[in-house]
Amino acid sequence: MSYVISGTAENVVSRMPSPAIWNDCPAEAFDKNVNGRRYFNDFHQTVVGGSTLVLGQPGGLTAFLESDAAGDLAIAANDEGHLQVIADGTDADVYAVTSGDNVGGVWKTPAAGAPHRLWFEARFKVSQVADAHEAIYVGLCAPGEAKNAGGAFAASGASLSDVDYVGFAVLAGDGDALTAVYNEATSGTAQSNAAATLVADTFVRVGFRVEFTRDAAVNGGGNAQVQFYVDGVALGDSKAVDISQANANWPGATDMDLLLSQVSAASAADSETLTVDWVQIAQEY
Repeated sequence: MSYVISGTAENVVSRMPSPAIWNDCPAEAFDKNVNGRRYFNDFHQTVVGGSTLVLGQPGGLTAFLESDAAGDLAIAANDEGHLQVIADGTDADVYAVTSGDNVGGVWKTPAAGAPHRLWFEARFKVSQVADAHEAIYVGLCAPGEAKNAGGAFAASGASLSDVDYVGFAVLAGDGDALTAVYNEATSGTAQSNAAATLVADTFVRVGFRVEFTRDAAVNGGGNAQVQFYVDGVALGDSKAVDISQANANWPGATDMDLLLSQVSAASAADSETLTVDWVQIAQEY
């Protein structure tokens, strides 16, 4: 069985996927749609077409931008295939890239207690980390949040909207504070834990994995949790989500899309940029 190729456990600044997240992901089987599936996009084969379409391997992403793609979406002129989402400095403008054409919900989170694993990781950076400039979201989110819906944020990125999500966010009011977040819309309470302090123009890898212990001799058997990671290092059990049984705050059994969004706030300036190097997601059926 082949697994995802990743960097070494010691090299937390690697460009590659983190072994702590991916070392048990059966990539070869998933790539054949056996018991699951995997998506990886490093934007090397991506083109910006028309006004909103981003085409990449193995499937497409759609961009929803405040103006035309020529100014707000770009592929960096380098050999690493960076996708750039570029703001123009207008307060409350939303710039977002999503899967499923913003309606599909092409990924499903495991229900609490269900023996199905889920992996997610992305490598990104922001051009600045000043307060009141930009809000950032990188993760999975309920469909429909990319266009005319704030990119998962309330107005001007001051807070996250009450929608289903699991991922990482930076609120506009604290531009260098990366948080691990999840929410079950309407019935739950939004959860947020400090994850890292961002540095301008410096890449960071963020990810999470749903771990399920099937062996009754391990951890009491049947335990499931969502563990969050930054640069390949787990944030720890105190910031993990217990989904062994019903959890009102976990958005389980929910159709979601990949969402990469940037929302401008009052002090935003032209050309502030969210740069995404790659995204990888895998789901066990």
